[in-house]
Amino acid sequence: MKKITFNVFFWCAILCSIVSEAQCLTAGFGQWPTATYTPTTCNGIASNNITGAGYAGEYSSVNVTSGETYTFKSSIATDYITISTDDGVSAVANGVTPLTWVSDFTGALRFYTHADELCTENNTARTRSIVCGIPACTLGAITFTKVSNCPDATFNVTADITDVGSSTGYTITDNQGGAPQSSDIGLLTFGPYANGLSVVLTAVPSDSPDCTIVSLAQTQAACPALNDNFADAIAVTCGSNYTGSTVGSTLDEDSAPDGFGADMDAPNVWYSYTGSGFEETVTLNLCNSAYDSSVLVYTGTSGSLALVAANDDDATCGPTLTLRSRVNFVSDGTSTYYIAIEGYNVGSTGAYTMDVTCAGVTPPAVANQTCVSALALEINNIDFESDNSFGDVSPEVPTCDLFGSVQDVWFSFIAPTEGTVDCTVTNGTMTSSNFNIHSGACGALTAVAGACNSNLVAATTESLTGLTAGETYYVQVWSNFAEQGTFNLRLSNPSLGTSSFDSSVFETYPNPVDNILNISFNKNIKTVQVYNIVGQEVLAKTSTSTISQIDMSSLPNGIYLVKVFADNQIKTIKIVKE
Repeated sequence: MKKITFNVFFWCAILCSIVSEAQCLTAGFGQWPTATYTPTTCNGIASNNITGAGYAGEYSSVNVTSGETYTFKSSIATDYITISTDDGVSAVANGVTPLTWVSDFTGALRFYTHADELCTENNTARTRSIVCGIPACTLGAITFTKVSNCPDATFNVTADITDVGSSTGYTITDNQGGAPQSSDIGLLTFGPYANGLSVVLTAVPSDSPDCTIVSLAQTQAACPALNDNFADAIAVTCGSNYTGSTVGSTLDEDSAPDGFGADMDAPNVWYSYTGSGFEETVTLNLCNSAYDSSVLVYTGTSGSLALVAANDDDATCGPTLTLRSRVNFVSDGTSTYYIAIEGYNVGSTGAYTMDVTCAGVTPPAVANQTCVSALALEINNIDFESDNSFGDVSPEVPTCDLFGSVQDVWFSFIAPTEGTVDCTVTNGTMTSSNFNIHSGACGALTAVAGACNSNLVAATTESLTGLTAGETYYVQVWSNFAEQGTFNLRLSNPSLGTSSFDSSVFETYPNPVDNILNISFNKNIKTVQVYNIVGQEVLAKTSTSTISQIDMSSLPNGIYLVKVFADNQIKTIKIVKE
């Protein structure tokens, strides 16, 4: 049955002024539970719990017997208790919890709880309970402790008797058929028990079974791995596979920083990698693990770790393995990197497999790896080809792609005086693209609301309205390292219309070029700009005629992009320099 509550504090204020402070008989929240409760054990020791969801300003109906001793309790130590045997007309007992009363009445009484003697009401949950009867004995004190025998895959349970109460000692048995043991003050050891068993010890005193003490279940699911702790990290080598389980492990280095979509909050194990003297790209692949894993890579020392890279979910692991993890990082060749394998939350443990592979460091395909180095593009409806291969890992995790390290490249544009800017990203060899738009200054960017796009496999356009004319905006395009590759970025302003070069009257020759590149058009050529493959401008020339010549003899051999500006039109061509 659902408990129904309503606001009665106004009526409480009126009623509380009528009754005595010591007799809190108001019940704005009514009766709970709705049925009358009858205590099941009256030995003066056992607690009979009426409800674990009681409120202040509420009562429970309880059956009592004349001549019996009752102790009424609330789990909130400051609660005020009132007992009424005449349906709330008057009180027969009242006081701060616990309240003991010898009944002179047989029937159902009301057991009220309030937050204080001013009859304050609230809906904070508390437990209302009753102990009834006179104890035939006095409880002793026993502490039960699990003692691990790892790595032997067994454990013991100890019973430390520090007080025998009114008895002369205890006889203790387990629920596994072990031999009983008896003692007064002292330490008893039971077991060993195999991992996975649930052991309960029962201690019966010499004078009365009413004072029997029963332990909580003691168990050890599994022994922690040998590399359970940071100090015991196992060194890994390139080209090797490592398997294990986090079942039975503990959470070590909980204070280590979170990031890249992963957080240090689950039982973990530790590995380490020390560079081989030169820079390497190290890949940690946990795609074939048996549970929802995450992996974090740190440098530093215990208690003072710095996060290098991390991943929680890698969608490229496979259609049924999207909750597995994979990450790469660049080793500087000399530092030691610490690898933590854990689950996605505190309750996530399981078997894992980690493949470690290494490769030489390849420079990023383009130079615009950060906001500061963003490549300025014009809003010209022309596809600009770029590549995030071997890109730097971004320290920022975009809001629409929260579960791992991202490799991003950056572009910028200046908002026009009128119209919408359409930003279109089309995948090339990049198997899954993502992009976001930012305003502000590098180091203090603000993402444009609703402009974050993730896991794209088809050309996608974000139409940007309400931009501030003349302000610089930044386009961030990224993937994880397993999805990196080429893509096209196009910026256009549909309100201004488009125009294009008439290719029939436009010429560039020779291509490939050795020294002089000739450019011919039927309109005056205003500017020619030459960019290398990483997006850096390497040459520029202005012109006032229909023919322009670009001297490329000083440039190294390779591929270049040449932008030709003429009559408010732009043409981009690819030139091979030999």
